[in-house]
Amino acid sequence: MEALLPHFERELAFLRGHAKEFAQRYPKIAARLMMAGDVSEDPHVERLIESFALLAARVHKRLDDDFPLFTEALLEVLYPHYLRPFPSCSIAQFVLGEGAAQMTGPHRIERHTMLVSRAVRGVACRFRTSCAVELWPLRLTEAAFRMAVAAPEGTRVPPRATSMLSLCLELLSPQMEFDALANRSLRLYLDGESSQVGVLREVLCAQVVGMLVQTAPSGPWQGPCDRPVALAGFGDEEALVEQDTRSQPAYGLLAEYFAFPEKFNFIDLPLPDAGSLAGAGRSLSLHLLLAGLRADSDEVRLLETITAQNFQLGCAPVVNLFEQNADPIRVTHASTSYPLVVDSRRAHAYEVSSVRKLYRVRQTPQGETVEEFRPFFSLRHDDLARDDATEAGGRYWYLQRDPLVAEHSPGYETALSIVDVDFDPAAPQTDTLSVQVMATNRDLPTLLSIGNRGGDLFIEGGTLAHEIRMLRKPTPTCRFPRGRGLLWRLVSHLSLNHLSLTAGGVEALKEMLRLYDLRQSAVNQRQIDGIVAVEYRPATAWLPGQPFATVVRGTEVRLSVDEAYYVGSGLRLFAEVLDRFFGLYVHANSFTQLTLVSARNQEELFRCPPRNGDRRLV
Repeated sequence: MEALLPHFERELAFLRGHAKEFAQRYPKIAARLMMAGDVSEDPHVERLIESFALLAARVHKRLDDDFPLFTEALLEVLYPHYLRPFPSCSIAQFVLGEGAAQMTGPHRIERHTMLVSRAVRGVACRFRTSCAVELWPLRLTEAAFRMAVAAPEGTRVPPRATSMLSLCLELLSPQMEFDALANRSLRLYLDGESSQVGVLREVLCAQVVGMLVQTAPSGPWQGPCDRPVALAGFGDEEALVEQDTRSQPAYGLLAEYFAFPEKFNFIDLPLPDAGSLAGAGRSLSLHLLLAGLRADSDEVRLLETITAQNFQLGCAPVVNLFEQNADPIRVTHASTSYPLVVDSRRAHAYEVSSVRKLYRVRQTPQGETVEEFRPFFSLRHDDLARDDATEAGGRYWYLQRDPLVAEHSPGYETALSIVDVDFDPAAPQTDTLSVQVMATNRDLPTLLSIGNRGGDLFIEGGTLAHEIRMLRKPTPTCRFPRGRGLLWRLVSHLSLNHLSLTAGGVEALKEMLRLYDLRQSAVNQRQIDGIVAVEYRPATAWLPGQPFATVVRGTEVRLSVDEAYYVGSGLRLFAEVLDRFFGLYVHANSFTQLTLVSARNQEELFRCPPRNGDRRLV
């Protein structure tokens, strides 16, 4: 309503400013309206003038908003994620209790497992896991960094190794041996201050040159194992919010990175083969060998503060997004649109993210009929071209969101309309609409307290986990900016999507990144501003294929960055996100390769493998 007020005042001032001129030109009419000067002594006339000013203000605002009906319709077809709220997120840890002593293997918690919080304002918030979690009867008892490789005499150590990070694992179940973990990966969540986590992530993913295994406190060190430590959280099966098939996955990755970067604080630690684990008792030490660290560097000073608390087992990102049947809608002749309410008893606690399915239930003398409706702004209108297309083939639904309603009546801001292919209101009969939606709890999760005795979240039906903790305060719900300027942001999105890589330059890249910076935080802005220049060069690489590999031409993207802008957040993670983003801009028989160079001395910081879409070529 605050956005409407300036338009209302302007329209009201315009009407009052011309009231005196109107009275002079038409004195008889003015006398009947009791108009004297710029006001009327008749309160009903005054209310009429104010009502007209309000109506005119709404029209004026729509014009200033660049016709949102059209821009939102185009977004719904091309970038539907742009109109949906980005839900609250957190990190959940599944802590094993006494049941760990009876485990003989991992306990798997599947992706999209629903978790329920304690009630806040009478409503229990619902979260779901964004990836599967494997719970092992393990405890990480110690983590320590040493500036020297203190390996026993005779141990084969890579020549580049100058320091090491040691992790000690302890088995909690007498019914399981360490060889059950052979050739697997152990997912760890890097917990701690952002600067500490950033350095730890950079070192583990870029400077590990091998791993040695110690199966006894005074025993020999075996190895080295050269499987790399991998960053987690980039796969489609790990997305916080499932992307519509019409949206590019990398756009969702950008939104997740800027809205909830803690999602990418996970690593997959490779475990050695069964031969290296043979003879291990109830404890095991993994010595990660590091290269390229100077004793007087800031990185080493932060690594020396590392403890076991910085590595958490049994964790997964959780998102406040769930499927629910909305309140049934009775179709009447009174309106062409109807409020879509998730739960009218506590409407303020819910927000519609998207509509999954919509069915019309019609009562007829012959019985009940159920018909599925399709989204109007979609690409599924093919049945209309067929000669045998039925009447039901032209039934669609259309969704609108009103930010003004959301301010004063949260939960009622989403309106649903039933239309035909000509966008005319459908003739309502004795119909009821059954709607399946994806919903959120709005900003209620931010009111949740964490660290409660007995856990913060609960699984319906129970689990082996003794308790489920939230390691991070749930984030506020984010929304893409709407209203004024939405059209121009859309134009930016469309133009960037159809420009070749070599056309836009650094400003085009920054504009695209700013489109997805939902939080508009200083940290995010600093990372975007850290991009100094971008250069594109032709390159060649081997493309794997059958029956033999072939040489293909591609583009090397050389990104010049100022490293100082990424202190505390981590440059490698930012580069990994951009690497996948650039991979979208190639055709089937080409590739991109991202190279980061320092803007200060033009030194090459690191080079990503060639990428074709979401697939690396090597």
